[in-house]
Amino acid sequence: MNKSNLKKNLWLYISLLVAIYYGICFYYFVFSHEYIVQDDARQHIVWLQRFIDPELFPRDLIADYFQNLAPLGFISLYKFLAQIGLEPILAAKLLPPIIGIITTIYLYFFTIKILPLPITGFISCLLFNQLIWLNDDLVSATPRAFIYPLFAAFLYYLSLDWLLPCLLLMLLQGLFYPHVLLIEIAILSLRLIKLKGLSKVKLTTLKQPYIWWITGAIVAAIALYPITQKPTELATTVTVDQMRQIPEFSSNGRSPFFDDDWFNYWFFGSSGLSLPVFPTIVWSGVALPFLLKTKLSVIKSVTKKIAILLQVTLASLLLFGLAHLLLPRLHLPSRYTYHTLQFILAITAAIVLTIIVDFIQNKFKQKLRKKTPFNSVDKIKLILVTLVGIIIIIFPSIPPVFINWFQGWKIGTDTEIYQYLAQQPQDVVVASLSREANNIPAFSQRSILVGREFAMAYHPFYHNQIKQRTIDLLQAQYSPSPKVLISFVNKYQINYFLLDKTAFNSDYFDRKKWLIYSSWREKTEQTIEQLKSGEEAALVRFIPFCTAISSENLILLDTACINSKT
Repeated sequence: MNKSNLKKNLWLYISLLVAIYYGICFYYFVFSHEYIVQDDARQHIVWLQRFIDPELFPRDLIADYFQNLAPLGFISLYKFLAQIGLEPILAAKLLPPIIGIITTIYLYFFTIKILPLPITGFISCLLFNQLIWLNDDLVSATPRAFIYPLFAAFLYYLSLDWLLPCLLLMLLQGLFYPHVLLIEIAILSLRLIKLKGLSKVKLTTLKQPYIWWITGAIVAAIALYPITQKPTELATTVTVDQMRQIPEFSSNGRSPFFDDDWFNYWFFGSSGLSLPVFPTIVWSGVALPFLLKTKLSVIKSVTKKIAILLQVTLASLLLFGLAHLLLPRLHLPSRYTYHTLQFILAITAAIVLTIIVDFIQNKFKQKLRKKTPFNSVDKIKLILVTLVGIIIIIFPSIPPVFINWFQGWKIGTDTEIYQYLAQQPQDVVVASLSREANNIPAFSQRSILVGREFAMAYHPFYHNQIKQRTIDLLQAQYSPSPKVLISFVNKYQINYFLLDKTAFNSDYFDRKKWLIYSSWREKTEQTIEQLKSGEEAALVRFIPFCTAISSENLILLDTACINSKT
């Protein structure tokens, strides 16, 4: 490689070093723990272990539900990786840095299509890497992780007006994350409109936008077809009126949506725009529309491709509004703004920061040319700018910050329990109200009856069964009658009870919102009153005799022993 090419691509290589740095820190962290799983991977990845061993999770309601929900492209990718010997749980730990690097490359080239300055491409990639590593989407390796490379590539090829790559990416987007495909169709639709002033809106007379829109619509129909083939029980979702009645969708529920605070409702969570908070510097991008009206030198270099940013913003907001109007037919409104606005904010902030850097640089050069000495105020300003720049780059790059604070990792500590269950037959079922139950499928690859992580209320067919299971488990675990306990064990073919050692304390439910703000709240409250009354549960009597194994915080009871003792 000659020196001219090296100089030309220097900022691209530095951008890649940023992505690689985050990836190395990520790999070091996830492979430093034997039992570790990302929060959302427990829902969407663990069940794909069936591609390695089809006998896993037999007749498992939870496994079947989440596997049936998975998009076709996502399923196909993990199935392919399994066929070449890469277990899904391992693949999910290997993929995020690769996804991040691909995204960085496309984002860099798209950014310099808008402002052809390599430094702007670097700043955009730096900020965007901070955005995606300071949250749990990319690291989960779930369908939403693949939004980033696919959408970044779509934007780049859109800026080049390359139709076929855009159509291919739309197809892949639909097979991985259909919500963003709808945004892409909306973008193509907006390109049909020509604005003349603020009051005149007319359709364009050019042929190309119509060709793009028609072919894009055909590709979207093909990509969305697999969704129509989902099992009947997944075709029926809750209505908006039902959502208002179901406690799980309240502000304290398992899937919070409705909120009495209008600010939270419209700007945060699954109902709102879900705007990124960190790194806060990306919000400097909102100044771009005002700066574009100035005569600053950098502004002259901004190309017409900046219109794509406006199209993405409008398309996202239109789908966001439509999702609210048709709730929940288009699923959660935040899915149409959260990811795309990350792109918008990173790129616009990069342009704004480039303008600021250029302005400071010019002022500095003027002083040097005029040989004007720097006064105390100038020195303070320079120091402050330098410190802010260092903080922007370094603080979000500290591993404990972006990993521990934002990525949602679950690290298992009850190794004896995981290892014991992993050695049991594959068809065993564990009943538990413990938070640790959510990790059993990931760490032991054994089925659980219910769990907070899996208590979703979007599909009545599934939710009603989870509700009944939870009510029955509460009844069995705390009933003073051994007959009720045995009846429950036989009904669900339970092999083990996993109990917190504090499970029979009167304050046990204080931190279990998924049980209190739920469709089975009445049963939970009855159980709390029972604990406060001091009435002993039948299950307590079997702990001395039927404990299969215990850890510092947990007890695993063998139901075969319980049956033999009654």
